[in-house]
Amino acid sequence: MSSSSAQTAHPLAERLIVLAREHPLDGPVIEVGTGSGRNTRALVDARIPVVSVPDSTLYTQLPGSREDYGAALSTHAYLHGTSAKLRAGIAELRRVLRPNAPVFVTLGSFKDARYGLGIPFDERSFAPGEGAELGIPHAYFDRDGVLELLLGFTIESMEEVDVDDIVGRWAHADDDEVAGRVHWFVVARRD
Repeated sequence: MSSSSAQTAHPLAERLIVLAREHPLDGPVIEVGTGSGRNTRALVDARIPVVSVPDSTLYTQLPGSREDYGAALSTHAYLHGTSAKLRAGIAELRRVLRPNAPVFVTLGSFKDARYGLGIPFDERSFAPGEGAELGIPHAYFDRDGVLELLLGFTIESMEEVDVDDIVGRWAHADDDEVAGRVHWFVVARRD
């Protein structure tokens, strides 16, 4: 993957931008886990107000009061953590979003080649035993698990996507042998 394609916004960020152009949002976007900053730049370039939370591990303590944000985007933060931490993080996301706010989020899939490998934390969460993400839990879900995790949200779409080309080597430069990454791309609305 070239460095120019590494700067391209994630497909979910692109979908959020299209939605915001067609239907103005009721408040700024909260971007949870900025990674390389590619999505932040795309939102700013599209003149969409955004509050970025750079540290993806802080998703259980988001900035803002109740119902501050008009939308949410997270393309990698909710891949990391145990099932219990993700449930707490999604509850926190629900707290800071306005009713009917759109949410664009990626989650790990049971179909991901890394599911079940490494150090187990619970039935859905495993941490690599080596490499750049040594000891960092990753959570994986089947369809029912996604629906359960996102209680309090109305799912508009959810699809399992092979993301090796989307994630790319820029995100996991040391993972030369990792292939077969599969994520859920979920679009939902806060109830």
